[in-house]
Amino acid sequence: MAIFQKSPHKRMPHEMSGGKKFLIVCLVILLAAGVLGAFWLLSQLGPRNVDFRNFDYSIEVPESVKALQQESIELEARFEEVLALREAGPEDIKLLERALNKQEAYLAAIQGVDSEGYQRQVALKERYQNLAAESLRAESLELERTAERLAESEDYEGARAQYRAAYQLQKQINENLPLSSAYNVGRAAHLERQARYLTAEPLYQRSLALEVEADQFMAAKEWGAAEEHLRQAMDLQDRLNREYRGTNQASVARLERLRIKLVGIRSGQSNVEVQRISQLADEARLGNQNREAAALYLEAARLQRQLNEAYRDSPFASSERVSEYLRKSQTAESYELGLEIEQNHDLMQRLLSERRTYEAAEVIATLRRDIQQMQEAFPRSSLNNEDLQLKVRYLNLVQNDLGFVQDRIYDALLPIPDGDGWRMLRTEVPQALYAQIMGTNPSRNKGDLRPVDSVSWVEAKSFCERLSWILGKSVRLPTENEFRQALGRLRYVVLEDHVWSVADSDGAPQAVGTKEAFASGFYDLLGNASEWLESIDRYETEDARHIGGHAQDRLESIFTVPIREAPRGERNRLTGFRVVVNVDSL
Repeated sequence: MAIFQKSPHKRMPHEMSGGKKFLIVCLVILLAAGVLGAFWLLSQLGPRNVDFRNFDYSIEVPESVKALQQESIELEARFEEVLALREAGPEDIKLLERALNKQEAYLAAIQGVDSEGYQRQVALKERYQNLAAESLRAESLELERTAERLAESEDYEGARAQYRAAYQLQKQINENLPLSSAYNVGRAAHLERQARYLTAEPLYQRSLALEVEADQFMAAKEWGAAEEHLRQAMDLQDRLNREYRGTNQASVARLERLRIKLVGIRSGQSNVEVQRISQLADEARLGNQNREAAALYLEAARLQRQLNEAYRDSPFASSERVSEYLRKSQTAESYELGLEIEQNHDLMQRLLSERRTYEAAEVIATLRRDIQQMQEAFPRSSLNNEDLQLKVRYLNLVQNDLGFVQDRIYDALLPIPDGDGWRMLRTEVPQALYAQIMGTNPSRNKGDLRPVDSVSWVEAKSFCERLSWILGKSVRLPTENEFRQALGRLRYVVLEDHVWSVADSDGAPQAVGTKEAFASGFYDLLGNASEWLESIDRYETEDARHIGGHAQDRLESIFTVPIREAPRGERNRLTGFRVVVNVDSL
């Protein structure tokens, strides 16, 4: 078999000969030389350095041009001579104007730049404009003063003409003499505003007068004339808003107010009819013609509702008036039922005060039925009495216990020395009685015979109110004077026999009436539980007071008959109360 071997000198496909490498190097060198040559050519075409040391600044100015500046200087000198002798007049100012014109002609004619000449031109122009504007400004100020005097005398037409003339002069200064000290854009705007104001003021005053006349026609119920005058007032105000914006007389709010007043005029006749019907209803009500009054009030409510829907923006539109007429209608219609409720309530009070509880229970049932009928048939009637509803509802709930509670209370009452018909409960209110009246027992020292505790002054007053419903008599908390009258003198009293104190109470109130009574027959006036007093001399926002000390007080402290204060809503496990009843009241 033949054996083939690769030649060591054979080139691979990716290898390059030496000749090709030489050619590539030559091409790179030539390309670099071309780039450098291009940069050199561009540098030759750009800006070149200039040697300013050899620059020639001299500009040849013709003699005729120089003569212009010389003439300007001479004219200014003549003007200075005039100023040295007198004030400059209009003809003298023309000298300065000619000097300025010559200087401007000189600067326009030279080919170069003359900085000094330019500065002189600026100075001449400023000086000339100040002098030229001085008389114009003085005249404009005088016109403005004249306009102010005319405006004060209400000669608006003459004042407006003077303001316009003053404005034109100021405008002339601003446009033609802007370098003068009289230049004032703000003053020109002010004068123009004043002229516009005086143009608008007569229109505004006329609009106001028309509105006043419209109000007078409204008061006289001449609705057609009132509407016509108010329309004219609105047209003038609308013109002011469109043509004189920015003046004091332009007012979108006033135009809207006039529009609402126009709606009021249009609804005025409807309102007059509503008022007429309402007045008839009032007269019928005073004449005890309640059914007729109820129908009239109902008609007034219907007409008022129509007015509200047709003229929503009218000042006479009022949903509250509709509700008021409906309330009056139902009140008149329910008058007989309300009278019956009132009479039955008086009868119930009398029966309860006379301790005729079985008869009172029958009246309570009738009252409850009538009150429910009043609520359902006449819910808007002002004869609905929420306090009476609550009272009758409560008495209806406890009607089976009325006799028992009355017997229990009357048996526990004792007269107060100098009490004028008032009697006081001989003991503190026990928990069993409180729970029977109020339906709850808040006490923390539980025990039916123990005094109720943890009851606030407000809750004690609520107990008094409910007990007064049951008795048909006035019931309240005792005053400090009544309490002390019942207590009597303590000089020879052995407190230990009458008082539960820290010495023997185990720190909590004990059953009422278990210690000896005081000479007046009352128990536990001191110690055991401190007792709330009636606040007859205090504002409702002030604290209430309780008296007598409690089971955690020492005897020495109790002997002083301590009085403490507390917020009316505060509950304390050592504070209770007793009540007083006016047995002579109905």
